[in-house]
Amino acid sequence: MAFWNRKYKDSVFSDLFGSDKTGKENFLALYNALSGNDFQLKDVSLERKVIEQSLYKTFNNDVSWEINGKLIVLVEHQSTVNGNMPFRCLEYVTRIYEGIVPVKNRYAEKVYKIPNPDFYVVYMGNKEQPLEKELRLSDAFYTKDSSKLELVVKVKNCSDSKLLPLAKTCDILREYCRFIEIVELNFNKWHPRRSFQKAIEQAMEEGILVDYLDRKSREVINMLCAQYSYKMDIAVKKEEAFQDGLTEGISQGAQQQAVESARSFYANGASIELIAKSLHMTEDQVREIVNEPSAVKA
Repeated sequence: MAFWNRKYKDSVFSDLFGSDKTGKENFLALYNALSGNDFQLKDVSLERKVIEQSLYKTFNNDVSWEINGKLIVLVEHQSTVNGNMPFRCLEYVTRIYEGIVPVKNRYAEKVYKIPNPDFYVVYMGNKEQPLEKELRLSDAFYTKDSSKLELVVKVKNCSDSKLLPLAKTCDILREYCRFIEIVELNFNKWHPRRSFQKAIEQAMEEGILVDYLDRKSREVINMLCAQYSYKMDIAVKKEEAFQDGLTEGISQGAQQQAVESARSFYANGASIELIAKSLHMTEDQVREIVNEPSAVKA
């Protein structure tokens, strides 16, 4: 089942730091903490930049804002650090620039000024990560050359709200991180809505995102349902892709080796079932290779 056209296109992160009525001030607090800047809401103009989900059909482009018309900030929230984020951010910022630069100006002699970009990933996952690191587009090139195209994404580790290095400068991020911890602790895949409601109640008892959750508890539950359904959907697709890759590898490059391995295992007494599991084949495929007839069903 796909969830691309779900009603609630925001995740809680993109809503809290984007769509919500407090999104502007929440975002500015977040960006100041991530970048070390000290922008004041009264002194800046902020415009949210949204890439239509119909283009990319994912939870991508979590938060994008333009500050004073001179700076584009893209922030992604991830539970798994994706090494392809520089390329994805390149796609996102290109789409945003397309909406900024009029078509006629792209062919003019005079340079049309565009906002400087700044890219961040807020990491909240289970794998150990450094407090911060950089992902570079050039790491994906066959041959690195600093004189060519580059894009740098800064990854900030926020996986533990108690040790969160940004906690002193960004209360809203600390509260969000704690809320996600509570959601994860309470999550029950058999009763997701009930577990999300319980998480919201616990968070509010702890004084976490009280105003936000009081105003939008129903929307938050719907966003979490969509988000967790999406995560499970992606997990299934990854497993399917892995199996497809194994099948493709066997057909394109390792077929003979797999055949020889199957025959060798069989000759040494391995069962059809064990060979099939070891080589990611079906039992019928193994029987065909070793010339053993299929079992006759009564």
